[in-house]
Amino acid sequence: MNTVRGQHVAEGVYRFGTKRINWYVVEEDGALTVVDAGLPGHWELLVEGVDALGYTLSDIEAILVTHGDLDHVGFAEWLHQATGAPVWIHPADVKHANTMSRSLPPIDFVKNLWRPATMSYFVEVVRSGVGSVPPLTEFEVFEDGDELDVPGHPTVIHVPGHTAGSSAFYLPDRGVLFCGDALMTLNVRDGKSTPPTVLPPIHYDVEKAWSSIRKLEPCGEVVLLSGHGEPWSGDVAAIV
Repeated sequence: MNTVRGQHVAEGVYRFGTKRINWYVVEEDGALTVVDAGLPGHWELLVEGVDALGYTLSDIEAILVTHGDLDHVGFAEWLHQATGAPVWIHPADVKHANTMSRSLPPIDFVKNLWRPATMSYFVEVVRSGVGSVPPLTEFEVFEDGDELDVPGHPTVIHVPGHTAGSSAFYLPDRGVLFCGDALMTLNVRDGKSTPPTVLPPIHYDVEKAWSSIRKLEPCGEVVLLSGHGEPWSGDVAAIV
């Protein structure tokens, strides 16, 4: 498993995780926000990465979850318990985040396990503890258009489709857009990089997923940071 440890991707923004699964750290005025929480097996990456940036876990003031899939909820509850930092999630994904650990993988994912890239992803998430993601015991909720009073001060853009509560976080002063899985730059089924796109059929509502990305167009020129794949820079209008 190739790990990503604190790759600087934008002003005060760092990428962590693996070549297949991303999560991020945002710094502002000596405090940190974690965007998405990977998987339980990424915990040491967090501890070591925060230390390498010159911080401690106590400097983390918020955990933002783009959506309730297990490879984004990951260590969020552990981090909340360790630091007291609140976990933020869209209310439409709370149930999803807290029940996925007891459900089977999506049927389309299972059907594609014959693909080497899909099987590699499956092996990675199992080894990284996808079956032991703890449910969220406490959380805060956000709504479309909220500006969150956390380091980075992101604006919430609700982009349902991948999940009912899928949300992007936009940092206008830095031109950074965290899009979760609403857009991906890696096709986890075949392992190939792609320009930012909606990748069906892993969404609960593909048509809504395509429609939702139009809400991102006003962001303009951004560094787009997805849950899966390499950072992308450009005008969101080109994606739409």
